[in-house]
Amino acid sequence: MSIIARILDRVRREIALAVRTRTVRMRNLRPIVSFSFDDFPKSAVTNGARLLERHGVAGTFYYCCSFNGRTVDEMDYYNIDDLRRLVSNGHELGCHTASHILASRYSRMDLLRDIEENATYLRAQFGDVRMTTFAFPFGDITLASKILLQQRFAACRTTAPGLNRGSVDLGALKAQRLYSTAINPEGLTSLIKAAAASNAWLIFYTHDVDEPPTMYGCTPGLFEAALETALAEHCAILPVRTALGMIGFRQ
Repeated sequence: MSIIARILDRVRREIALAVRTRTVRMRNLRPIVSFSFDDFPKSAVTNGARLLERHGVAGTFYYCCSFNGRTVDEMDYYNIDDLRRLVSNGHELGCHTASHILASRYSRMDLLRDIEENATYLRAQFGDVRMTTFAFPFGDITLASKILLQQRFAACRTTAPGLNRGSVDLGALKAQRLYSTAINPEGLTSLIKAAAASNAWLIFYTHDVDEPPTMYGCTPGLFEAALETALAEHCAILPVRTALGMIGFRQ
């Protein structure tokens, strides 16, 4: 991609994040932390979900049906049994497109067709289970895709860093990387304490939860540290769809 193309992509992303299209004033009575997993590797289930369940809480798993049962770059991804386990244990399955596509590169029709493919796959497995939230693959968001997808989903999550507090844009929820390469335990504690002090909604996202992790994942130790710190700060640990109700959103 040329320098000019990269600059234009960045400008389109910044415009989409700056233009608030679905604003809701938060009414939560306590801080919230949500743990979300993109794509998602099998270790997100065997380690990430297991740690959440050990503490009696649940997370949000943004899936692409094209990754089902695959091994990509020596990384094992979820299979149908993993999806069943997540659903039966109260975790949220969210949409991450069927093919892990860049929203900015597809027409409105093709993007909707791809998302419907993801939904069709889920209905075939679980019947009435619906995906109510969306995460943009690669954080690739444009104003057009944002407006389109917020009509389809209750909320859309980006990779734009920050805390959701006060008045939030459900078309572009902020989220923080939970990557071992991006944050250490001290930074993690500081971030969670800041969210608790301001009664904010902090959304983490990661991919694998493994030892060692990839550059896009975290160790089980770092993940559990985040979870235990959030609980110690009296944060509600909720999937994204459940947190929407706590902040006062009603679709």
